[in-house]
Amino acid sequence: MAEILPAFFFGHGNPMNAVMNNGYTEGWRRIGQRRPDPRPSCRFVPGTDVTISASPRTIHDFGGFPRELYQVQYPAPGDPYLARRVQELLTPVPVALDNSWGLDHGTWSVLRHVYPDADIPIVRLSIDETQPATFHFAVGRKLTPLRDEGTLIVGSGNLVHNLHAYAWGRYVPDPYDWAVRFETEAKQIMTAANTNR
Repeated sequence: MAEILPAFFFGHGNPMNAVMNNGYTEGWRRIGQRRPDPRPSCRFVPGTDVTISASPRTIHDFGGFPRELYQVQYPAPGDPYLARRVQELLTPVPVALDNSWGLDHGTWSVLRHVYPDADIPIVRLSIDETQPATFHFAVGRKLTPLRDEGTLIVGSGNLVHNLHAYAWGRYVPDPYDWAVRFETEAKQIMTAANTNR
């Protein structure tokens, strides 16, 4: 029987982390040195879909960053079998098999540090922006068997996100009070494993 793998959530932060070495990227690298085989990642769209491409393309879904960031490629393979397995596990939720999107910066900006050789198959699962949190919680529960099958489930994003207020390395800005309060409450809910909120 395969090792039961955890589910990871990476707060990917600034897309520039993809080309930087800092405390975040070093932490991601250490995780990759200890953990095998990540696969699913996600993006927000109206509906639920999963990448079925055997060679998903690297997508630069942002603007206004230095040229070096747009030159990053993350040629990790896909896994069509796993994509179909995700579709099967999520039945009766309609899950489209998508061959057009690829790996966006929420995926490759982290995984290029965790798995720098880009040799681990990646399957990206979308997050349906039209559905509430309870829907996505149920989706996560339905994917639980993947962990027993040796697949590491990885999500990335941020609890709060405001690139317009970011200092772009000029100085470390103090976080907004509302962001600290929100993060503190979210952390309390998650660490208490309170699934009723």
